[in-house]
Amino acid sequence: MENSELALWRYSIIAPLLHRPGGVSLTELARELAAHPKTGPHGEPLMVSLHTILRWYQAHQAGGLQALERQNRSDHGRSRVLDESVMALLLDLSAEHPTWTVKAIHREAQKLLGRSLPLSAVYRLLKGHGKSTENVDEHRHRPTGVPQVLWLADTWHGPLVYGAHRAARKTYLLAFLDDASRAVMAGQFFYHDDVASLMIVFRQALLSRGACNQLITDNGSNYRSRAMHTACARLEIHLIHAPVGAWSWKARLERFNLTVKQQLLPMLSKFPTMQELQTAWARFVAEYHAAEHDGLKKAGATPTAPLAFYLAHLPQEIRQVSEVSVDDLLQIEEVRRVNLDGTIRVAGKLFEVRAGLAGNRVVVRFNPAASPLRVSYRPAQDSRASFQEAFLIQ
Repeated sequence: MENSELALWRYSIIAPLLHRPGGVSLTELARELAAHPKTGPHGEPLMVSLHTILRWYQAHQAGGLQALERQNRSDHGRSRVLDESVMALLLDLSAEHPTWTVKAIHREAQKLLGRSLPLSAVYRLLKGHGKSTENVDEHRHRPTGVPQVLWLADTWHGPLVYGAHRAARKTYLLAFLDDASRAVMAGQFFYHDDVASLMIVFRQALLSRGACNQLITDNGSNYRSRAMHTACARLEIHLIHAPVGAWSWKARLERFNLTVKQQLLPMLSKFPTMQELQTAWARFVAEYHAAEHDGLKKAGATPTAPLAFYLAHLPQEIRQVSEVSVDDLLQIEEVRRVNLDGTIRVAGKLFEVRAGLAGNRVVVRFNPAASPLRVSYRPAQDSRASFQEAFLIQ
């Protein structure tokens, strides 16, 4: 039988031991060989330990060159920590749900068995049977950070939902994520990815968690809207739009969206309704918040569950937001010059302001979607002045 390059390379390492002069100590010569770097079988530099050199020498003495070949374990191909029944269950789940990830199969198997299973062993088993694993996000090496300092916001194109006669409609998930803890500040599925939907979720995040210091979003029209800029300015939130193509700015949210895709979608029925989707989303968020997060674990953070980490490291000084309506958040601010007759024109309508402002500039605040339209204003040169209501001229 022809010997492999590996066996011949190992023989070249131990050859001085096989032909050592009389009186030369085997261990001392092996220690001297181990002290110098070797060129590996593929040309790479490497070190071989004293223990390994002596083990190869003993193997050659017992079985010749054939003993220097790579030997398979006696239990090769069989798991040492998973019994036959558990492996059968895992393989059945993988075959029954081909779109499920390894983690999804791992969680389902633990629920069915009522006990924990080592995830690494499940990975090895399913990968050996052709199951692909999740893509590993490379942008995980920056510091974990402090909760409530930075939020991330994005829109994820969700699944189709079905109504009467199986009429399909597209959905969008609008979510706010705390960058440090990976906890969901607020999130909801909508039929439209517009400003009105964004403000509903933004309001939920503000009322439940308070205001963050910075907010990074993508470049969608609703995130770049005047209403969003106005709301963040009023709340003293530094709004940042990630450059086009700079996925690493929102890497943790992008990874979260992938988790939603891999773990939430396989749990839905074939023709889910919007109500079923929202219910599954609420259940997913609860389980996600309570589960150990790989990113936090690898960063050495404690606790390792997103919500537990958020609450444990939340700064004492949080800028709480009092009751704010969606209509308030939808308001935009623009500058108008007051006409000589003391009026301003907003959205095609005339409004009267107080006397003495004719010819001056004022900042007007209004919700263009509100009916009836209400406008408030303040002098542009006085940023500390309170807004007053302008009166619609019939």
